Amino acid sequence: MKSDLSGKGRRVQDVDPTFDPWEQSRPIPLFVLAIFLALAIWGALSYIADLAPNRGAAIGGAVAPKQQAPAVAADAPALVFQGNDIVWACASCHGDHGAGAGLTPALAGLSEAYIAKQLHDFATGSRPNESMQYVASAMSAEEIGQVAAYYAALPRVVGPPVDLGGDAARGEALSRTGDWKKDIPACVTCHGQQGEGVGGHFPALAGQQPEYIFHQLVSWKGGHRHNSPQSLMDDIASRMSEQDMRDVAQYFGSLRPGSKGGNHDEQR
Repeated sequence: MKSDLSGKGRRVQDVDPTFDPWEQSRPIPLFVLAIFLALAIWGALSYIADLAPNRGAAIGGAVAPKQQAPAVAADAPALVFQGNDIVWACASCHGDHGAGAGLTPALAGLSEAYIAKQLHDFATGSRPNESMQYVASAMSAEEIGQVAAYYAALPRVVGPPVDLGGDAARGEALSRTGDWKKDIPACVTCHGQQGEGVGGHFPALAGQQPEYIFHQLVSWKGGHRHNSPQSLMDDIASRMSEQDMRDVAQYFGSLRPGSKGGNHDEQR
């Protein structure tokens, strides 16, 4: 019994006298919290900064190169260069001069009515495009009108020639006379003799990105785009071969605004 009590005494003596079972847990040092918060903010800002270019690629596969702001930028609606809390700036994809790039269309010089119609169609989903639907559905009717008027007033800025693998000479023939063996009417019947566009339904094609023209023809042929009046373009594109579409896109993409038939850049 004595030895047992002595053992207990030894165990009591081994207990750390500074140990407090009710001691509260020590807080995380403030500098650790500060580092964690800074990293979280940096990650969020990096994601937001990358969002607009990624969306631009989704729209057309290319983002217009940064250009010096045009002289009329002071009169531009806020959405063109600044965007807002919901959507990114139009210029982040279509360029400061509205020239577009690759599959992203040029907007400068298109008719005000046409631009406004396409934005409304994007907003309602009648012209499918996930990124543009997100943008257009966040725009008010007033903002759509302002943006459409702004781009319609800009002079056309045509990019360097692009070889799409099409025959511009044959594209010109299709544009002017069509191919009645395939029941393909002349493009100029609706889009104007020089591809300058007619009204709010038939856009200017002269100087438009050839990749974009080709992509839209493919979309109509495949049933992915269907906002043409009376389904005209759906019907016409369904009878065009891939080469027909490349030839027409090559021709109109090679035209320069104000040029007359046959006056186009050689692409091949």
